[in-house]
Amino acid sequence: MSNFAAARNALLSVVNRKILSSKITTVNKDINKKLEIEINAFKSLLDGIEGKFRKCEMLYITYFENIDHAVLSGNPATLPYLMDCTFIDGTATLRQVFECDDRLLYKEIIDMNFQSFILMISSIYECLVTLSEVMLKKVIIHGNKPPQSSPLHDYRTFLKILISLGYRRNDELSTCINGFDAYFDGYLLTIYSLRNSFVHGYNQNLASDTLTYKIIRFESHFAATSPLLNVDVFTKEVLDRSRDFINSLYGTLARASSHYRKSLPA
Repeated sequence: MSNFAAARNALLSVVNRKILSSKITTVNKDINKKLEIEINAFKSLLDGIEGKFRKCEMLYITYFENIDHAVLSGNPATLPYLMDCTFIDGTATLRQVFECDDRLLYKEIIDMNFQSFILMISSIYECLVTLSEVMLKKVIIHGNKPPQSSPLHDYRTFLKILISLGYRRNDELSTCINGFDAYFDGYLLTIYSLRNSFVHGYNQNLASDTLTYKIIRFESHFAATSPLLNVDVFTKEVLDRSRDFINSLYGTLARASSHYRKSLPA
């Protein structure tokens, strides 16, 4: 399973150093109290990001990596479906066995775990926005009642607007996020469209095209017949790019705030 220890430790080192040297301001906390810089809360935020990501990895490996498109397309010939997974995280080992002998139940399990995957990824992205706004000066400003969290696509949009207006400059944060534009432009709105559908609606947003099991709710970046919408392909791309982004953002936030003259939020 993924290990973010090197990037995490570099980030924690910067925060600890700033706290010990009293290089902390309340400029973001004054806008939103949850952005207070406190080491235990900061560790909990990182734990939440990494724990949710590992859960997404487990969902992908257990249910999507070797998904049986034939069964999901109506052919039960290969049932029962069996997946025996062993997950290793440091010195910890977890074995998970998934076996199903019914086509409709298998479809239901895939549908529900895809929903869990999307909701978890969406939550990770919102936590990464929170992390950025703990470490760096705020990008999104709300009134007296800030929302619980801000979607990553809103954060990207506001950051680009502030830069274009000259209120912020192109810096390490914008360079980091812009480096993932190809992925975000293609996938982020579809992820949030699916997320909102799952939270506020009842559709599963998956269906078979008679050969493969695909996402049927998507934004204009994708063509309806694109293999990128196959559940296994889509979840793999989201997982890989999200892993890369977490590592990149951790490193960016550490570098952007590490100078001894800078206070947090930088």
